[in-house]
Amino acid sequence: MKIRKKKQTTANDEINLTAFLDVVFSILAFFILLSAALTVPSRIGIDLPISDRNSKGDSNSGDLQPEDVFVITLDPAGQMLKDGKSMPPQQLSQEITRFLDSSTRGMVVLSADDSTVSYQIVISRLSELRAIAGNRVAIATSRS
Repeated sequence: MKIRKKKQTTANDEINLTAFLDVVFSILAFFILLSAALTVPSRIGIDLPISDRNSKGDSNSGDLQPEDVFVITLDPAGQMLKDGKSMPPQQLSQEITRFLDSSTRGMVVLSADDSTVSYQIVISRLSELRAIAGNRVAIATSRS
């Protein structure tokens, strides 16, 4: 009976996994890109109000009449104007309070139609009006 000697391992007997891992990661990247292309992007569900074009005006403003709206215009310098006239903030605040007390459905509308008015000024003026009129403040937009 012949006894075989154990074969000694040499450097050539090792398995090199580098090429195998390259192939596996390439296949993985292919399937990730393929699955991203095949999925339908989900959308955020937003319920937009339906505009009634047959009613008076373009907006969906309900039953608001022109006398129920207190319009304040914002100039590029950040001053609030009522009927084109600049007013001190205290006087404007008093007029808004008087208007809201007299009109139960009244709304204060901030109009910044001038494209040179910065967003920061609009937001700060809205917060000032919100402090006076609460949730009865709106911003006017225009179609461009």
